[in-house]
Amino acid sequence: MPGVDAAERVFEALWMPRWFGQDQSVAHGQEGEFDFRGVAPEQQGLTLLAAGLDRPRYRTACRVLGLKHDQLGRLQAIHFEEGTYRFVRHDGEVIVVDAEGGNLKEGLDAAPPDWTVRVIFEALR
Repeated sequence: MPGVDAAERVFEALWMPRWFGQDQSVAHGQEGEFDFRGVAPEQQGLTLLAAGLDRPRYRTACRVLGLKHDQLGRLQAIHFEEGTYRFVRHDGEVIVVDAEGGNLKEGLDAAPPDWTVRVIFEALR
């Protein structure tokens, strides 16, 4: 983004799962096109990653700088695969959650009350 310093390109968005395979996978260091529910990073206030059939959607080229969950701490990634969501913690531990409704399958004794993750992005254009 010519003429815009790096600090103005960095923004936070919430990854709020809708389950059923509707959510975007994200990983620390990942670069690519991400869909948001508002124009990022220009949107004022809260920015949300788009999921499923959310419309309108605004696609933005970004790099993931970090992921954090209030109870799980720093995360390396959230992946959707084979009917599950895999939350990979910073230490490599994997928490497996059923994609059909978000029920905990393995990795924790009890599910956190909320699976929302804060994702720090850098807009690339």
